[in-house]
Amino acid sequence: MSTVGYINISLEIFGGLLSLIFILCLSITSYKKEELEMLYIRVLSMNTVVLFCDAAAWIFKGHMDVISFFIVRIANFLVFSFGYILLAVFTDYLVCFVSTKAPGISKKPSYIMWFLTFLAIGLVILSQFNGMYYIIDEDNVYQRREWFWISQTFGIFCMLINGAILFRYRKFMKRKDKAALWAYIIMPVVAMFIQIFIYGIAVLYLATTLSALCIYISIQVEQSRILSQKELELEKSRTAIMLSQIRPHFLYNALNTIHYLCRTQPEKAAEAVEHFSGYLRGNLDSLTQETLIPFGKELKHLKDYLSIEKLRFPDINIIFDLQARDFRLPVLTLQPLVENAIRYGVTQRDEEGGTVTVSTWEDNSSWFLQVLDDGVGIDPEQTETEKRSHIGISNTRQRLEYMCGGKLSLASEKGKGTCVLITIPKRGGNYN
Repeated sequence: MSTVGYINISLEIFGGLLSLIFILCLSITSYKKEELEMLYIRVLSMNTVVLFCDAAAWIFKGHMDVISFFIVRIANFLVFSFGYILLAVFTDYLVCFVSTKAPGISKKPSYIMWFLTFLAIGLVILSQFNGMYYIIDEDNVYQRREWFWISQTFGIFCMLINGAILFRYRKFMKRKDKAALWAYIIMPVVAMFIQIFIYGIAVLYLATTLSALCIYISIQVEQSRILSQKELELEKSRTAIMLSQIRPHFLYNALNTIHYLCRTQPEKAAEAVEHFSGYLRGNLDSLTQETLIPFGKELKHLKDYLSIEKLRFPDINIIFDLQARDFRLPVLTLQPLVENAIRYGVTQRDEEGGTVTVSTWEDNSSWFLQVLDDGVGIDPEQTETEKRSHIGISNTRQRLEYMCGGKLSLASEKGKGTCVLITIPKRGGNYN
């Protein structure tokens, strides 16, 4: 083997190990992975496969044993195929990153890229039979053919698509982010041109490794910091909302009511104690619940709360219109909203009674959860600042966005009531 061959093998193995180190670092930083981080890990994984396969093709070429015969052919095929897949996965990463800066970006570039990827892989498969890109000669050595430049043109064209995306949305990104992403486009394109005209130099996937390092330093480290900050804020939010739910005033009223029932209606008092216990258990469990819970569990917690509150406000009418039940949501999402509707809505009316309606439904893309009351209404601007009056709104919105990519919207009119609508996408965030 030539000196160039040994250099290529050493550099590619080094690049593959470097990619594996990146993957390991990202995998152990946190157990929750956002979509952008998962896509970056996929980019690194494809890059690692390509580098190791190309190194294997160099190591075993020229050997005439049976194992080397198959390894050279399989490795070269995988280098071409996974190289195209790497481009498509990077496009997915780029589109996802841009969407965090400029919501509403179309996913059509990703679809186009995957179409081109499958088309390119199809031509690689065809090349195994007609040798249009390369052949493995009788000495078990890889040899380029006259149409090799087409295989590189596919890659260059795909990178031009990525460049167009980056140029189109350049105003939404920081300078260092643009520099890192441009590096991942420009460096491989230059390497492709070099490989078209100079045979024997394996620089393409080293270029992708170096540009991936640029992305890691410029983008992913910052994304990990933001994710850690979100996890810290979520923990504070979970503790705050749990503490806000166990209020001395509520506990006093509940226990006082149970004490009264013990003397007048012992059986009903026993039932109230059971619901009260379930209510407290649900609040305490929220401190350690870090994943989404089934809607049925959240509904049970709500009904435990309502059973206690109805003892004090028997005229309140609670309506359930549950057309969807098979979904998950963050703990303590529904109950605080219903409590707001009761305490600051229907019980503040001049006349007694009032209705709170809890509805769920779904469409092809999302689940919907709505809490509607006919109370006195509130000022939506106050929900973010007056925590004592409207508990849970900002905390619930924050946990929904982080844990499942959900949204919370509030509409209220003085004297007519309030409507809180939660939308949980069927794909998004950390839901899956």
